[in-house]
Amino acid sequence: MAPTVTEWNELEHEHSGRTPRRTTAKAKSLAARPLDTPRRSRLLHSDIAALLAAIATCTIGVWAWHGGVSAFGRGWAPAATSLTQISGIVASLAGLFGVALVARPKNVERAFGLDQLFVWHRYLGEAMAIAVGVHVVAGLLEWTQGDGFWSAVQDSTGRQPYMAAATIGAVLVGVVTVTSLRSIRRKFAYETWYFLHLTAYFALAVSFSHQIVTGGDFARDTVARWIWIGLHGLVIAMLLWGRFVPTFAAMWKPLHVRSIERLTDDTASIVLGGPTLQSLKAEAGQFFLLRPLRRDLWWQTHPFSLAAAPTALGLEFSVKDRGDASAAIAQLERGTQVAIEGPYGICTPDVAAGRKLIFVAGGIGIAPIRALMQRLEPGSEPVLLYRARRTKDLVHLEELRRLADSKGGTVLTLVGPSASLADRDPFGADSLVAAVPDIAERVAVLCGPERLLFAARKGLIDVGVSSLDIHYERPWW
Repeated sequence: MAPTVTEWNELEHEHSGRTPRRTTAKAKSLAARPLDTPRRSRLLHSDIAALLAAIATCTIGVWAWHGGVSAFGRGWAPAATSLTQISGIVASLAGLFGVALVARPKNVERAFGLDQLFVWHRYLGEAMAIAVGVHVVAGLLEWTQGDGFWSAVQDSTGRQPYMAAATIGAVLVGVVTVTSLRSIRRKFAYETWYFLHLTAYFALAVSFSHQIVTGGDFARDTVARWIWIGLHGLVIAMLLWGRFVPTFAAMWKPLHVRSIERLTDDTASIVLGGPTLQSLKAEAGQFFLLRPLRRDLWWQTHPFSLAAAPTALGLEFSVKDRGDASAAIAQLERGTQVAIEGPYGICTPDVAAGRKLIFVAGGIGIAPIRALMQRLEPGSEPVLLYRARRTKDLVHLEELRRLADSKGGTVLTLVGPSASLADRDPFGADSLVAAVPDIAERVAVLCGPERLLFAARKGLIDVGVSSLDIHYERPWW
């Protein structure tokens, strides 16, 4: 039976098996010139909302100008036609805005973080799916008034110009929506789901022509049509510049694996180096998308947080074996070329804003916390709550303790399966206050499994920490 652990503690543990590797030598080897840090964007939520609202207002205004609103008072047939038009416009706008976000515009990502962009992308995708559903039903009702339902089906599947492609697009949107439901998505490997998800962009592309040819708002209005075409062209340009150009640039000048070393039986430390680092800007707390340029791995990227403050000598990542891809990355040979995209993320030392920090980490989530602690100023008094199932999973523990001691802080650990804990809610308000009495006055940084993130966030809010002072990368997969 596993021993019962009652509370967060800072006692020395009796290690069984392999002791977590001391990283003093590597820390010293990487203690070179820190990389320049990316400039934080000053964009506000209101700026993004105002831009999107302006585009939506102008586009929907064209529909209203062409009699879209008044059509609802002229009987069910004109109303169905108008509903078909406005739902199609809304679906297209949601799709365009979603694609613009995944183009990862630098100023927007540096203001809100890539995780928030993907969350917004998901909301817009859901809105697009609903609008497409309304569009299809309203369109069938509109055409049914002529020669009946079967004739309407024939019109929508090819008898009318460009409608076959539009119908395929609608079906693909439906498939992507269903497979993106959490209960279904979890059954797919990420790579499978991702490439299935890409068909949504194909759906947008094949649906475009019917908007121009059969959409009354654009078929009859030359100015509106060219503005609509220009908006699509702008989003395509953003996608090419934000996604394809960085990918090709990263593959053209990749880094290489300088060293790789086992931390535990399922976790490895990988250091990437190369001349490209001299011009790279990155900060502790950020992450990169890694693409090993190997025959079986070059076509996919995987996000990994920096496990040490970035320097001109190398970028260090801690990779835990979570499946085929991560296991393969953890076994890369020295000299293997790796293309990197990024950095991404806004959970950097700046979030402290001069206040004390409370870190909550679990599993491999300790990697970015280690990097952040290396960047903290002396006297910052950080507190780290480090959760793990096994003692040997406490990677970097000795270095973290030294870092915390040097800055006037402490490291508290809690080890064991949840079932072995006397306190079944170690992130409850009482447990957190007992461990860190001044926790309500601190800024929190969380990193770890999804369950830990949500449990810690709830506990922190319960003890009085503002939600604005709780920082973590939101899970998007």
